[in-house]
Amino acid sequence: MSGEGCAMNRYVLRAKLFFALYLFSFGLACGGGIQAARASLPEHLTYKISYQGIFSGFIHLDIARADLRVAGETVKIAGRVAKVATLKVTTEPYRKAEVLFPVRYQYRSWYEPNGENALLVTESLQADEISNEMIWFDRDEGVGHRYEVKATASDGGKRPPLELLQKFADLQVWPAVLEESYQQGIGRDEMFDHLSMMQRLRVLDLQPGQVLDLPVFTGKQLKNYRVVVTSEPIEGKAEESALLKLQIFSYDAAEDDVGQKTYIWLSADDQRVPLRFYAERAFGYLEAVLESGESGGKQRSGFTPATNAFEQLEAFYF
Repeated sequence: MSGEGCAMNRYVLRAKLFFALYLFSFGLACGGGIQAARASLPEHLTYKISYQGIFSGFIHLDIARADLRVAGETVKIAGRVAKVATLKVTTEPYRKAEVLFPVRYQYRSWYEPNGENALLVTESLQADEISNEMIWFDRDEGVGHRYEVKATASDGGKRPPLELLQKFADLQVWPAVLEESYQQGIGRDEMFDHLSMMQRLRVLDLQPGQVLDLPVFTGKQLKNYRVVVTSEPIEGKAEESALLKLQIFSYDAAEDDVGQKTYIWLSADDQRVPLRFYAERAFGYLEAVLESGESGGKQRSGFTPATNAFEQLEAFYF
């Protein structure tokens, strides 16, 4: 494959991974709706990611599967009680995507059960390159730390506390060394990673017309996200059955993605299940539709854990 072709594939890969994380981290937590519903835990939702644009010859292609899980039990992180959410993305089910840019990706977030403030993130990517890293939100000191896996230790390299290293072990990157690559003051007020930010949205009493601003530490920088809440009616359905629609974008003036919006549609029942995601970019559009789900240990029929979400999706989307 030519160098230009490889560069194009890497560009698509980065775009797809950004979409998967940015979009599905939102989807995981957007079960909170107009009545501040809380989904039953544990929860497992499966999505199909598709793409159409320049790199597919403008042909619609299914490119990846994303699995989102929220554990029912809590754990301890640096002495604080935490919930755990995990996102996994793979191109394995889709032959064309697997041939062009095979991806195995995992993002795991530990966050406070009430305020949803982030405590810890681990991230692992296996593609044309392999990377593993950790982000620690030191709530006591008000500092965010990013750690990266290195083959050998460097002189004076800072390492995370042993307890956090044990959380990192499930990525199976030992005997590599985890060393600090960046730190930044994040304060002691609310601060989120992508998943915990959406968990925060889940517990709020969202109303159409509402606008929220939420801070996120990515491990490399602080970013500010704006969430605009609207509703979208389903043809032939009562007004109270309208889907909740979220528009989400970064508004940091120095960022390349300023104004680039991602849209999410949520089911009209008390689970507020994310049904569809859509993001249009210069290289094409990316979208995802929920395929199956399990909530509270019970498998539900149709597309989602919600009893009527398939009907809503069919009426709205198809």
